Amino acid sequence: MFLLLMTTKYVIAQTSFSSGILPRVRISTKVSEKLKWVNGLETRQLFIDDTREETLKYEYVLTDISSLLSLKIGAYGAINGGYLLRFEGDYIFHRAIQQFTLVQNYDRIRLGHRFVTDQTFGRSESPEFRLRYRIALERPLSGNKVDPKELYFKISNEYLMKFQNSETTFETRILPFIGYEINKKNKVELGLDYRLDNLLSSGQENDLWLSINWYYTL
Repeated sequence: MFLLLMTTKYVIAQTSFSSGILPRVRISTKVSEKLKWVNGLETRQLFIDDTREETLKYEYVLTDISSLLSLKIGAYGAINGGYLLRFEGDYIFHRAIQQFTLVQNYDRIRLGHRFVTDQTFGRSESPEFRLRYRIALERPLSGNKVDPKELYFKISNEYLMKFQNSETTFETRILPFIGYEINKKNKVELGLDYRLDNLLSSGQENDLWLSINWYYTL
């Protein structure tokens, strides 16, 4: 956490910075023994943006609604595919999503890998194509596994390569979270979602979100 804050302070001094809250809801439904349907709702609400005339000012940014089917492959893998609708101002964006996830279990540690390709289309912008890889580590704060009414720690690191208008940009994300499993169907997470965009250019963009996640299984 100290390293994250020091890195954030360093890059903020050189580039643009914005911050706000990022609440998410994920609702999963078991369709069959191997098939799961996952629906999501996410909003972004901005409080700080040093590129605006008024740096400190509330602003609603966007809402994402997503729906994916997840097919379990073997004991540890899954193939996911779905669609996302983004409502941003007067515009609607459409995103097709393809994913492969792999989970490895070790002593007190759960390690997850996610490989994603997605394609975003909207009337106001040229199509955007992305390649994404995320690695996530989850560990209970007590005991050997996460049980109901127990806390756990999770940290993720994600890398994105984006293609739009013959331009290629890179982004990285760091997401440390503290989670609490209420019961087998409910868990909540609270943490930071730090994003560094235009990674290899001089005009880097820094976003620091307070992220609140709720996962519910029907």
